[in-house]
Amino acid sequence: MHFISLVASERRNGNSDLLGRLAVRYALKAGADSGETVYLKNFDIKQCRGCLQCIFGNEKCKINDDLYSLMDIIQEADKLLLIAPVYVLSIPGKLKLLLDRFLSFSNYRENSNAKHAMSIGIAALSDWHQFHLPLMNISLLTMGCRVVNSFMFYGAGPGEVLLSEGIKEFPNMIHDLVIYKDQSFTTQISDHCPVDFSRLFEWIKDDCYRCPICLTPAKKVENGYYFDAQDLNNHRWTKQKIREHFVDWILKTKPRFKSMLRDILKQKHELNL
Repeated sequence: MHFISLVASERRNGNSDLLGRLAVRYALKAGADSGETVYLKNFDIKQCRGCLQCIFGNEKCKINDDLYSLMDIIQEADKLLLIAPVYVLSIPGKLKLLLDRFLSFSNYRENSNAKHAMSIGIAALSDWHQFHLPLMNISLLTMGCRVVNSFMFYGAGPGEVLLSEGIKEFPNMIHDLVIYKDQSFTTQISDHCPVDFSRLFEWIKDDCYRCPICLTPAKKVENGYYFDAQDLNNHRWTKQKIREHFVDWILKTKPRFKSMLRDILKQKHELNL
């Protein structure tokens, strides 16, 4: 069993770096055979150009960067910990660049078993990270991971996280990730989405809601939200649902565009664009 801490911070010896290295130590104690800390900053990840050749041409992305080198390393992980600091309520830009290249590495998730993963966000203030963990967990879901758990730690200056409330539970968090076994989602009541741990919900009507991250429906009840097992096990990010998205939407956009091209050109001409 190989454990990887993927650190999405630019700061050496910062809070993310320290927890990433500490996690590897605890993972080895918990039974992992090997472990390493991988730094996103060491990889040149460029912005997606939106050409869709990776889909329509069924070929590797032509952007000359380190995307596939990084994905080859992540592919070797059995257990993956993603750690990132909060930047303006959300994730760092480089992690978003990686997330935006999802289509370019979708074949990795198609050809591998689901990895067990956990996300840890690090913020200075408790009311400045509302979108952080959901976006971190979207990143993990695009890699084909099963998100086992998701936590926030607090610390502003380098090393403050080591003094934060809850740090004593960090070894147990890593232990639980290492020993986690595959299992289906069960029917449950929770204050967050069991798939992606988001506490953001989209209101549909009456007491009906859904998770905007994975589209799992939920019903508001006294103690939280009611999730049905069948819905949870058929969320947006399953292999089957992603295949359907590719076939039923993305691949159909090319002939759709061609059928509209004459009207588009006419409209551009009329608008002098």
